Amino acid sequence: EGTTAGALGTAWAWYLLSPEWAGMFPADGAPQPYGTSKLKKIAVLMTDGTYNTQFGTSYGDGGSDARRISADAVALCAGMKAKGIEVYTVGFKLDNNLARDTLRQCATDQSHAFLVEDGEQLAAAFREVAYRAVPLHLSR
Repeated sequence: EGTTAGALGTAWAWYLLSPEWAGMFPADGAPQPYGTSKLKKIAVLMTDGTYNTQFGTSYGDGGSDARRISADAVALCAGMKAKGIEVYTVGFKLDNNLARDTLRQCATDQSHAFLVEDGEQLAAAFREVAYRAVPLHLSR
């Protein structure tokens, strides 16, 4: 219905991966330190709309508030990437450039940004993310 708290969702993705929040989780489920051997930290952000809601207020898609909220999300993504977190984004039926640009900028690079228009493309995008996250190696 036009309300997307995407910056908040982006922040929570980082909290779930950040060792700074380890005390909030049971010990066996706590985020491990950055740089842990054989550990890949990956965030997958998906939306069907513009990041336009903050503190319970939706500001619509076209104004300066939506641009500010989207910029906040992009800054959070930059922070995650600086810590070595790989960021994938998936946009579903996005209808404006602000939404598309936000996801493109949040992604680790353009190959990590998926913009899809239907359920088949959505499934293919998540399948691709899964293949990249856990690549299969065949050996004899």
